[in-house]
Amino acid sequence: MTLLSRMSNNTPSDNVVLRHAVEQIQRVLPGHWSTNVATKTNDVADARLTIRTPAGASAALAIGARRQLDPRLVGEVAGALRTAAADAFVVVAPFLGARTRERLAEEGIGYVDLCGNMRLVLDRPTVLIASRGDERSPWAVPRSSRSLHAPKACRLVRALADGVLPLGVRQLAAIAGTDPGYVSRLLDLFHREELIEREPRGPVQAVHLARLLRRWAEDYRFGEAHRFVPVAHPYGVPGALVRLRDAQIPHALTARAGAAALSGTALPGVVAAYVDNPERVAAILGAETTDAGANLLLIDAFDPFVFDGTWEASGLRYAARAQIIADLLGSPAPAPAQAASLLDFAAAPAAQMWMSSAV
Repeated sequence: MTLLSRMSNNTPSDNVVLRHAVEQIQRVLPGHWSTNVATKTNDVADARLTIRTPAGASAALAIGARRQLDPRLVGEVAGALRTAAADAFVVVAPFLGARTRERLAEEGIGYVDLCGNMRLVLDRPTVLIASRGDERSPWAVPRSSRSLHAPKACRLVRALADGVLPLGVRQLAAIAGTDPGYVSRLLDLFHREELIEREPRGPVQAVHLARLLRRWAEDYRFGEAHRFVPVAHPYGVPGALVRLRDAQIPHALTARAGAAALSGTALPGVVAAYVDNPERVAAILGAETTDAGANLLLIDAFDPFVFDGTWEASGLRYAARAQIIADLLGSPAPAPAQAASLLDFAAAPAAQMWMSSAV
């Protein structure tokens, strides 16, 4: 039985988190090492775990418990915890997101959460433990209040990814077709998660594109968001694309087909295209729907935002680069690896020109 399966749906208290996190650390240490836990530390630490080896080496861990920790607060929390007298420092929480864990590692702070994510580094005795657990919190707030799956959230992400900065709340609301209050709440979330940079109540000044697109892809879930109609064209991918072009059917190629166009590599064996009314398009192309052997995947999008920002190459229309990357992240291998190579160009804040330049 897992730890999570024994817990209720309510976020565990600090005391519960501390107890279980310490137990997790103790379990991964060699069985012949001894540990001692103190919860009254007289400093900023919530607990102190002392580790001793039979050879006499010892280390004290100052542990700080948090109910939750946004990436933007990691520096402040780490600075406070480092004022404790200890050999190493560890933050424990019910769940720590990927960006928060990354920031803790950058600060040289270990971490443990109740979802199986752990990092612990000691010089003496030598310890290097890193494990990866769940990427989603079982105690997260309901989808409706912060999910990036809804069309208006998707449109907002696309506006941030594709737009020219700075962008204010009302500008973004107009682009996304939603109300400023909703945009303001999502921007607050994006700021806490270090996906964007902005002054309080001010316009968005910079976008961390790689982080934003990865975060979006987690909720958007390309493989589940739309209706997919696999079809087989008698003349394969080249024949299907020639017919798609010549018939002047509105379309937007995406995922691996889009990556091939962006990187100048060969087309995949199956190409994906957003279209209106896939069954009608299949008939125009002379393709047959099939459960096996498809070479064309026609996609009935759940919202028209996928057609925003399309661009043309060799007479074919392609989805915007941000859309292609998000769709790659939600596709089977090797698509996520292709997305990662494209995201390398978007790793720096405000590095947006790659999004708007034509191929």
